[in-house]
Amino acid sequence: MPDAPLPPSAAGDNDPSQTVPDPESPLRDPAEPALPEPAVGEGTVDRVIQGHTYDGIREYDNPMPGWWVALFWAGILFAPVYMLGVHVFDWIDDYGDDFAEAGERLEQVRLEYASTGPAFKTDEGALREYATDAAMAEAGAATFTAICAACHGQNGEGTIGPNLTDEHWIHGAAPAEVWTSIAEGFPEKGMPPMQDQLGEEERAQVLAYVYSLQGTDPPNPKEPQGDLVPVTL
Repeated sequence: MPDAPLPPSAAGDNDPSQTVPDPESPLRDPAEPALPEPAVGEGTVDRVIQGHTYDGIREYDNPMPGWWVALFWAGILFAPVYMLGVHVFDWIDDYGDDFAEAGERLEQVRLEYASTGPAFKTDEGALREYATDAAMAEAGAATFTAICAACHGQNGEGTIGPNLTDEHWIHGAAPAEVWTSIAEGFPEKGMPPMQDQLGEEERAQVLAYVYSLQGTDPPNPKEPQGDLVPVTL
């Protein structure tokens, strides 16, 4: 059945008489005529591939940009290299390798920070803050019970060592003085230095717990020893 002529409304870009090839198309037959240089503006005629007309619809010859084609071929050429590098020759790290390497870097950073970063603060201002920190005191209760209670009593009432619940202090009531007493101890009186057994944070927790015992009035308290020094924090 012969093709029916296009209605006037379909003329223009869809006019079969305009299906002449692009002179620069690699599919063009040199013996066939070529389109003139297209004009700019309404009614211009695009270049088309020779013979590609279907029901008046023409296939345009619009080649891909050179950079896109280059990336496309680069991706195809790289694919076998990548597969061999990952699965055969181990040239390229896979996800597991990257994850392990990241873990090693993180551990290295942690160790470097631990060796050069700021230590636990033990200045006078920090010690005063610890002395009133309920969370620090709660954390120090277990340490006190395990190490200090043998001489100071389970409730700080004092046995061999002095009562820690009253306002009498033998070696000073300021947080810095109590910190020194805990850290250095009094070996001549039977109290070992806690700095040999506890870290700085653990000693700070014990310090906070000692201050939390003030005024608790446990049963069977030991008689006051030292100077009366009301605690002010």
